[in-house]
Amino acid sequence: MTEQQTPEERAAEAAEALSAGGAAVTARAVRQRSGVRMIVAAEAARSWNERETQAEAVPEPPAAVEARFVALWREAVAVARGEFVEARTGWQTKMEQAHAERDAATEDVERAEGERDALAERLEDARLMHANAYEALTTARDEARAETAAAREQAAVAEARSGEAVSEQRSRADKAEARAEAVAGERDRLLAERDELRDMNRKQKG
Repeated sequence: MTEQQTPEERAAEAAEALSAGGAAVTARAVRQRSGVRMIVAAEAARSWNERETQAEAVPEPPAAVEARFVALWREAVAVARGEFVEARTGWQTKMEQAHAERDAATEDVERAEGERDALAERLEDARLMHANAYEALTTARDEARAETAAAREQAAVAEARSGEAVSEQRSRADKAEARAEAVAGERDRLLAERDELRDMNRKQKG
C-alpha cells in the first residue's frame, strides 16, 4: 500500500490480501489491515464478497444444452429399463428352471422311495418264505435222520436173520442218509440266499 492510494483502494487491496491468505474478508479484518475508517472497510468487504458470490454462482445452461441433457437422460432411462426388464426376465427363467428341477428331483425321490419300499416288501416276503422253508427242511432232516436211525436199527436186528434182509436194510439206510444230506444241502443253499437278500436290503437302505 502507498500513500497515493485512496482509502477505497487500500481497503480493496486489503480484502484481496486477506482472501489470498485464506482469512475471512470482514469489515473488521479489512479495517485492521488497511487502517481505513469502518464505513470504508465495510463497503470494501461487502463489494468483495458480492463479487466472489457472483463468480462462484453457476449460470443456467443454455436451452440447447438442457435439451441435449434431457434427451441423453431419457435415452439412459430407456436403456436402464430395458436392461432391468431383460435381467428380470432372465431371473424369472432361471427361477422356473430351478422349480422344474426341484419338482423333477422330488419325483425321483418319491419314485426311489417307492422302489425301496417295494424291495423291502419283497425282501420281507422272501425272508418269511426262507424261514418257512428252513423250518420244513429242518423237520425233513430230523425225520430223515430218525428214519436212518430206525433203518439202521432194523438192519442190525435183521442181520442175524438174513444176509439178504441186512443188505436191503442197509440200502434203505444209505438212501435215507443220502436224502438227509440232500436236505441239509438245500437248507444251506437257502441260508446263503437269505444272507444275500439281507445284504441287498442293507445296501438299499444305505
